[in-house]
Amino acid sequence: MALKICEHCSKAYLDGGEEEKTPLCPDCADYLEALYRQAWTWLRDHSSADGKPRRVTSARLAEVLGVDAKSIEVLVKMDRIQTSASLSKKASGKDLETLKALRRGLSGGGRERKGRR
Repeated sequence: MALKICEHCSKAYLDGGEEEKTPLCPDCADYLEALYRQAWTWLRDHSSADGKPRRVTSARLAEVLGVDAKSIEVLVKMDRIQTSASLSKKASGKDLETLKALRRGLSGGGRERKGRR
């Protein structure tokens, strides 16, 4: 057993020893599971005409559902839902990795060409 701090309510709790990405006490885990179902239903029902989910911020989703924005942000951190902000963070990180790989390929390729000539 390990003493952990809940990501949602900041209270200490004892867990069963399992590794989890986002530590949650049992009460908050139950609450966030119910909130996830509520958020998923709202996002599904408010999808755009082409069937794709609309982009929404965590603050806007929290306002619509009548909950604290921190609860939505914990769901985003757990990768249960995605907001427009979380999508842009993932995309920018992916773009950065692509640029790094491209830069490595260009710098390495340039040296090889000089050596061959």
